[in-house]
Formats: sequence, structure tokens, C-alpha cells
Amino acid sequence: MLIDRLVEQHRPTPPHRLPRRIAVSTLLGAAIILALVVTWGIRPNIAASSATLRFWVKLGFGAGFAITGFTGLLALFRPERPAPRRLWFAAIPIAVIAAAAFNEIATVSDAELTALWLGKSALACPFAIVALSAFPSYALIQAGRRSAPTRLRLTGGVIGLTSSGLAAMLYALHCPENGMTFVATWYSVGVMLATLVGIICGPRLLRW
Repeated sequence: MLIDRLVEQHRPTPPHRLPRRIAVSTLLGAAIILALVVTWGIRPNIAASSATLRFWVKLGFGAGFAITGFTGLLALFRPERPAPRRLWFAAIPIAVIAAAAFNEIATVSDAELTALWLGKSALACPFAIVALSAFPSYALIQAGRRSAPTRLRLTGGVIGLTSSGLAAMLYALHCPENGMTFVATWYSVGVMLATLVGIICGPRLLRW
């Protein structure tokens, strides 16, 4: 009798609810980051910079992590799913920025390379990315708690990867640095820190 009632009350979950939930959380976090970046100020020479390959490589570096993490969460927010193979796509932005950085190292003088590598915001950049990633991370954690992830540490890390990738991409609109070695070093540190925080905090924050 009880089982029959439970079956009658069961309603199948719409197939697009989870992707929509993740997308809305991601877009909400992105909107907050963009508002903060605009408040900080868009880099004044963005029109000229956007005509260069370096600018798009910098944006693509963060976007690659955000897209990879987003697709990974589509699987990880469901129970008992194995680690999605698509997470290996995170190697693509790493390979691209590494190639760009090695090309820069080979083509500029030592003095110029040091200036490009450190820029004017080497110490601030990673922590800005981590701080900005907190907003999409919070939204995605809430989405995760309403879903049924079982690999909590991995899911937390992928939330950190997604959020920091999004933060790095939008922070690039403000960041005045042009060095590929700068991006390869300091942007990577920010992404790794946010991912590490997600790995550590995932089991506690995603428990359901």
C-alpha cells in the first residue's frame, strides 16, 4: 500500500532540469563577476588589445577551464557517476598557454621577459581570481546540494575549476598584463588555488 502511494506520487525529473540548473548558477555567478570587473574598471586599451592574439589566448585560457568544468558537472551532479573523461579537456588550455609562454621566452630579451612575467600585478592576480570565483562557486554548490553528487571531493574540485576559469576569463577584461608567461604562471596559480579549495571543502559543503 505504502509502495503504491510512493509510486503514484513519483514524478519523473525533466531531462533538462539539471543542465538548466547548472547553467543558471554559472550565469548568475558570471553576472556578479562581470559587475565587479566593470566596477574595478575595464582595461583602458581593450579595443586595441582585442585585436591581438595574446588577448584572446588570455580569455580562452580561463574559458577552456570553465567549459571543461561545466561539462564535467553535468555528470558529477548525478549519483554514482564515474569521473567524466571530458575533464581531460582541461589539458587543452594548459597546452595552449604553455606553447605561447615558451614562444615568448624564446623571442624576447631577458629584461623584457622579466617585465612580462611579473607585470604590475603578479601578487594580486591569483587572489583576485580566487576571490571572484567565490560567487559562481557558491551558486554551483547550492545547485549541487539540490542534486545528488556522490563523488564530493572531485565535484568540489570541478566546481572550483569551473568557477576560477570563469573568474580568470572575466578578470582578463580588467587585467592590463599582456605577457603569456604572466598568464601561464599567475592565472594558473589562481585556478589551482580555487580548485584546491573546492577539493578540500567539497565533502563538507556538498553533503546532502
